[in-house]
Amino acid sequence: MELMKKTIHMDRIKCRASTQITLEDDRNVPDQKPDMERIILQRGKVVIEEIKPTEDHVNVKGKLELWILYRTEEGTVSRMDGQLPFEEQVYMDGVKSGDNVEAVSELEDLSIDMINSRKLSVRALISLTLSVEELYDEEIAVELYHDEPVETRKNLLCLTEIAILKKDILRFKEEIEMPQSYPNIFEIIWEEIRISGMTFEALNEQIAAQGEIQVFILYEGEGEERPIKCLEKIIPFREIIECQGSRETMIPDISWHISHSEAEARSDFDGEERVVCLDLVLDLDVKLYEEEQIEALKDVYGVSKEVRAIGKQGMFSRLMLRTSGRTRVAEQVKLPAGAPDLTEICHSSGEVSIDDRTLMEDGVELTGTLTVEAIYLANEEKGLATFKSELPFRYVLETPGVSEACNYDITPVIEQLSVTALSSAEIDIKAVLGFGLLGFCSTEEETIADISISEPDMDILKDLPTIVVYIAKDGDDLWGLGKKYYVPLEQIREINHLSTDSLKAGDKILIVR
Repeated sequence: MELMKKTIHMDRIKCRASTQITLEDDRNVPDQKPDMERIILQRGKVVIEEIKPTEDHVNVKGKLELWILYRTEEGTVSRMDGQLPFEEQVYMDGVKSGDNVEAVSELEDLSIDMINSRKLSVRALISLTLSVEELYDEEIAVELYHDEPVETRKNLLCLTEIAILKKDILRFKEEIEMPQSYPNIFEIIWEEIRISGMTFEALNEQIAAQGEIQVFILYEGEGEERPIKCLEKIIPFREIIECQGSRETMIPDISWHISHSEAEARSDFDGEERVVCLDLVLDLDVKLYEEEQIEALKDVYGVSKEVRAIGKQGMFSRLMLRTSGRTRVAEQVKLPAGAPDLTEICHSSGEVSIDDRTLMEDGVELTGTLTVEAIYLANEEKGLATFKSELPFRYVLETPGVSEACNYDITPVIEQLSVTALSSAEIDIKAVLGFGLLGFCSTEEETIADISISEPDMDILKDLPTIVVYIAKDGDDLWGLGKKYYVPLEQIREINHLSTDSLKAGDKILIVR
């Protein structure tokens, strides 16, 4: 006899650890930069430079990159860049030297305040989540090739297998021409480049990425007055990534982050600085899963010989749910006391954070915050100013079948954001928030590892009648009767004129050995 097996490839989290890093420091304004009057805008980005695992510990080195837009004492606008290095050793039970440790960082809080016109105080809180994923295989017996008379019983398993695991990059190069009414570019002071609405679709030998590039440019124009101008642009895209082995039926689970973004002014055909060239690079962690239905051997028995299945427990992954939902957030807010009056909104952006998630019956309750920030024009004396507001939300995402035993990730996105001025001191905020969930469940299944064959126990066979009328009880089926009396199933069906293997209590079954 030969047992045929199918190998299932899966992934799982080997170990995970989280920590928070607090950074505090003072920074001086570079000598070549003008004095500060007030801070207009501040941004930060966490960059992981080195991850070094050792036994049960991971050493992480990185930096917090800082960008500060400020109004000078002369009434102009200037920018200051800086960085804060950090190094942290994180305890991570089970990690070993040589493991591939993935790091996900989030800048939870950033506060930059003026000490004086030449000095700043910086405080930041960084959350860091480290994880090690490993691939593992489970074997499932699917067929038994035999010469002896043997009965086999199968069970349908619905499993999810990882088909493709790789890293890739997605690069964009775009050119934005300035509108005719805008002055030529003397210097780009500030840029913000974001990706919104990113979705992925598995295709045959390819992956399609779709979304929007949102660009905001603040620049100093040419001319004696050097006017400050704002430019916003939304660039929709659909890009194709080559992916050998991909199929349309596969389920994408792709995470990404912007590893490089740059906006540079260049000359047009007339030699004037009227073109902004964008260079944007996304790092992709690509996982493609495939759902399979496998008829696995569940049990065997022999008719002329003792044939027994040697079982084992295997851990398998199954896609439980792939769903999405959306909710609306709307609020009218007033500018803080003492803030400059609003003349015109130049740019707005938002960030969604999920503070808590609670599993309910057929749903997950999400509570969090939508943080909205707007850059606006004040009166001529005040120039540019910013406004920030935090809007709480509560939403129940329907998730039938998901339990505490499931491993699921929820991805929040801002699908729509509208920030409009109602008056010089009041702003109307409307947003549509989207939430995507991909949930897997690990299940333990007993499978057949091997088959043992031996001569039948003659004492057992002597005690079995050659002809018997069996009265079925609750839970009986033909398989159990055939295995008990060493009789082929087809023989029982034929004698009793049965078309199904299920029995009802009280059924009379004739068994002839």
